[in-house]
Amino acid sequence: MRFTFVFGSAFLLCSVAGGAYAQVSSNSSFERNRNISVKERPKPEYQTSGVDLGGFTLRPELTTGLRYNDNIFALRTNKSDDFILKVNPSAVIQSKWSRHSLSLHGNVDHNEYLDLTKESYTNYGFGADTKLDAGRGLAFGFGGEFQGLNEPRTSSSTPTNTTKPIQYDLASAYGNVSREVNRVRVSASAGLRDYNYKDGLIIGGGVSDQDDRDRQVVDLNGRFEYAVSPDTSVFFEASYNDRSYDLQPPVVALNRDSDGYQFLVGTNFDLTNVVRGEVSVGYLDQKFDSPLLPDINGFAVRGSVEWFVSQLTTVGFGGSRSVEDSGIQGSSGYLSSKAYFRVDHELLRNLVLSAEGTYGLDDYKGIDREDERFGGTLSGTVLLRRGVGLSFYYLYADQTSRGLASGSDYTNNEIGFTIKFQR
Repeated sequence: MRFTFVFGSAFLLCSVAGGAYAQVSSNSSFERNRNISVKERPKPEYQTSGVDLGGFTLRPELTTGLRYNDNIFALRTNKSDDFILKVNPSAVIQSKWSRHSLSLHGNVDHNEYLDLTKESYTNYGFGADTKLDAGRGLAFGFGGEFQGLNEPRTSSSTPTNTTKPIQYDLASAYGNVSREVNRVRVSASAGLRDYNYKDGLIIGGGVSDQDDRDRQVVDLNGRFEYAVSPDTSVFFEASYNDRSYDLQPPVVALNRDSDGYQFLVGTNFDLTNVVRGEVSVGYLDQKFDSPLLPDINGFAVRGSVEWFVSQLTTVGFGGSRSVEDSGIQGSSGYLSSKAYFRVDHELLRNLVLSAEGTYGLDDYKGIDREDERFGGTLSGTVLLRRGVGLSFYYLYADQTSRGLASGSDYTNNEIGFTIKFQR
């Protein structure tokens, strides 16, 4: 009943509003395009124009590559390594209308393991986005997507004894509206995600039932923003979520339904030629229907900042704190804290080098477990000619799991390259 009410409210909001984000005028107090990062900088001599379809443009793309992973199953001992071949075709059809826009997209991502063939998987997705500009600072629209995905072996929620990665479908839809008047911008959004997990086959025989993870998540969000100056604004943001699981007692042991809220206050800025970003702090709280599952609450933070050291170097850093669902029995969920630091440097006009470090801490509630992760990536992208690019990378990941219900400790190294063709 609660899910029906909340989704009905979300549907009503989308019907009135819809949309992805506001398209504001060129003299908007909320534009943040004074600075351009290394990754954003256009390179017309290497960019393609797509295929002209009259009122639309088709942009097809093919990415293929090879990578080596030294710990496929994310284990501390008895590691298995393999080479993986990647084939990833995708396409976007984008309208060329002067005010409104419509975009259709689709992709297939196949990863073929050369020795551990049962680990091979294919992800796919397709969707659409619509934006409508009503004028006078008002914009709205809607969109949706369907994805067929495979859960990575590094996920704490995935079973470790299945013959293949767990598959699941994710269907999502969203809508929001934004209105800007002088120095004030108000926006509201609604979204729905539906997760449908497929059962896995256990090594040696048997079935790993995943139906207890099927759920629907409704997200509602509202934001009030005031422009203190043309390059700085302050905002207040409130969000609400409702998470409803398909299976209920006595079919399963616990009712895992929950709902929660988050309040944030923050600032959005693009200052001179130095720094751009958004930083906010606040409070979050997730309450569970079952008295046997503890609530999750605490300090909330979300931020992303870019420092423009020079026209050739961009430094980025940020982090977030959020409540995530857990597939581990007895756990109501976990408080996920993440942080990153990244450097992009344009060594040559057609060569960008990047380095990134990441940190993550997952604090599980209801069980004695805490997962701490460190990661790092070194990568580079070379634009060979118009529509053709070569990327190469090295990735390192380390996880330490502590507590009576601890998971696996592991380290992982991966190296690879991809070639991208665009039309």
